[in-house]
Amino acid sequence: MSSTNNIAFTAPINPQGATPVLTSEQIWNGLLLKIRSAETFVPGAIQTTKVISDSVNPSTGNPVTVREVLFRETQKTVQETVTAFDPTRVDFEQPDGSKISNVISQGANGELYMTYIFEWRHPGVSKVELAALLEKEKKMSQMAVEGTIKVLRELVEEKKL
Repeated sequence: MSSTNNIAFTAPINPQGATPVLTSEQIWNGLLLKIRSAETFVPGAIQTTKVISDSVNPSTGNPVTVREVLFRETQKTVQETVTAFDPTRVDFEQPDGSKISNVISQGANGELYMTYIFEWRHPGVSKVELAALLEKEKKMSQMAVEGTIKVLRELVEEKKL
């Protein structure tokens, strides 16, 4: 039995009537900030972020950041390896194999979307526990995407991006 919940949630970044309209560059700069300050974007989930190291993957040239995040609910610190794929994706990998991707994508008419993809690993949990976690994680994924877009817009309004 798989003990992994795979979830993805997508939202439009600039729905009709949203102001200010966010550019791809502003969104990317926001995701780079999120690597170093996750609590700015998901304060309900992450309490603090501490950068341990910055490097470049020698085979790809992608920037890699190792950070520690303190999760608010569990008060558990987790070290994540974060890889940025300019200008569309940031991948977060945890020691237990859980992975999260933040993806900026473009629609057929140039509209921008934010998608978060979660691969949450829960070794040793029962089928019932996994199902309960799935429901909680679905809600959290929507909150994370919509919350990030809201914060991006606020940071642009405050001229911080």
